[in-house]
Amino acid sequence: MGAVRSQRPRLAGGSGGFVASADVAMLEDPPFDLLCPGRRPTGIGPVLLPAADDGDPDWDGFAHLLGRVAGTRLLPGINLGPGGADVVDASTRAEVLATAGAALGGEPFVTGVRAEAGDDGGFDPSRLAGAVQAAARHQAVPLLLPSPALATLSPDELLGLVAWTGDWCDRLLVAEAPAPGDDDGTWGVDVFGALLEVDHCIGVVHGSRRRRDEWDRLRRCTEDRPGFQVFSANDRAVDQIMYGTDHCLDLAAAVPDLVEARDDAWEAEADDALERQDALQVLSTIVSRDPIAGTRHALARILHLRGWLAHDRVVGEAVLRPPSDDDLLRAALDRLGA
Repeated sequence: MGAVRSQRPRLAGGSGGFVASADVAMLEDPPFDLLCPGRRPTGIGPVLLPAADDGDPDWDGFAHLLGRVAGTRLLPGINLGPGGADVVDASTRAEVLATAGAALGGEPFVTGVRAEAGDDGGFDPSRLAGAVQAAARHQAVPLLLPSPALATLSPDELLGLVAWTGDWCDRLLVAEAPAPGDDDGTWGVDVFGALLEVDHCIGVVHGSRRRRDEWDRLRRCTEDRPGFQVFSANDRAVDQIMYGTDHCLDLAAAVPDLVEARDDAWEAEADDALERQDALQVLSTIVSRDPIAGTRHALARILHLRGWLAHDRVVGEAVLRPPSDDDLLRAALDRLGA
């Protein structure tokens, strides 16, 4: 695989802002210039890591879910998203990577990597270097995830670290998302602009859940580095692909086939593209509602309801959604034909 990308058409820029009339506030510069019907988005499909009865990973369940994502046009994403790198230790992440690498047999995929503290409590670059090098050995694209250790770095130190990873890999994605426990910890657009100058950094996974932030980044890419990818992780606005983003949605862990079908319909400019989009948003809104910590269990419930997982257990501590959610999930899945 070359870069993790599908070609984004060149888009017109704009300044943005609001004007208010006596009766209504409206966009001065709506994002209609970004609309791109017929564009095929690149999608990353996170693979849920389920748990066995004893709390250890359910490796058979993981292998089945990996195969489900790999059977679509989405890129499997391991050690990221729900039940990913933030809830398991480094040795488990290494085993997940090795398992996925062997199962996929050289097919492209994405794996999360984390900057972590060393024995002295400070950031230990050697641990990150080892994780990135392991990803490269398995022909995976590493995705640098937020972590408490990474949050201690200044913007200049962060950019230096991203540049330094070029010694260990030739392709890197960076997650521009709040660290665990931080509700609004994304970087400014200036830091994003600096990332565009790092050749081996080929894209960001943006997780602020703010549409305009993603639109600003898309326009900045168009001006400074066409082809750089912005993967939307906004499960509350899964239609961002219509404006030119790619996607890395938690929802795809449970319905990769239905996300793929939506992408197919958008690419084909099919009559039902918006209907599929609307139905996906209904399901995603149920799954990704507050508390966000319940998302992992909601996804496991969908997988269980679909018969893809024999249970609804996930690794690590999880906020459990109530049994009454099943009626809502079934209705949303039925609308999607699942």
